[in-house]
Amino acid sequence: MPLAIGASAAFYDNMILVKELSEHMRLFLWGIASYVILHIFFYKPNYLYVLGHEAVHAATSWVLGGKIKSFKASKEGGSVTTDKSNVIIELSPYFIPVYSLIILCAYFIVSASYKINSATFIFLIGFTLAFHLISTVEILKIRQPDIMKSGYVFSIVLVYLLNIMVIALVFGAVFAEFEITKYFVGFYNSSKDIYQAIIKQLFF
Repeated sequence: MPLAIGASAAFYDNMILVKELSEHMRLFLWGIASYVILHIFFYKPNYLYVLGHEAVHAATSWVLGGKIKSFKASKEGGSVTTDKSNVIIELSPYFIPVYSLIILCAYFIVSASYKINSATFIFLIGFTLAFHLISTVEILKIRQPDIMKSGYVFSIVLVYLLNIMVIALVFGAVFAEFEITKYFVGFYNSSKDIYQAIIKQLFF
């Protein structure tokens, strides 16, 4: 929990340095707002979320040396069977915004070879990040086996912490004012201060 608080404090400290009225920030916020409106009033892309969720399970397992035995995804739900499982594999879909990362990678690949207008990519990153966060919050309302297996409180705190860190990395790639190195230094210092205060309170 102190790590989660430290990560949040560092994120806020760096976030306020991003110019709210900059073109990129406006596009990013429009992307978030567009998905919120779509989700609330028109359509919830459940199949896309389930597909991404299970794909991240499978990809994380494969990266960590596991073999994929089965893969299923539908609007109602999905499942992946592998021969390897741990807390990172189980929780990875909840903190990896797969569609945002795909768009971010596509942007850097395309921009490396061609001069392009980044507006659409920035908008889509905001849109897909909102999709990830809102869908994750909704699915966490249900007692997910992935979450319960590692302990509910531990899993929720870890998912929150890792989401903040991943979003910080995305912000660092999108906004020049958001410095990743400064974020992690602030994260370390804030967390250290909290732990020192707790130790001092308990033992001194």
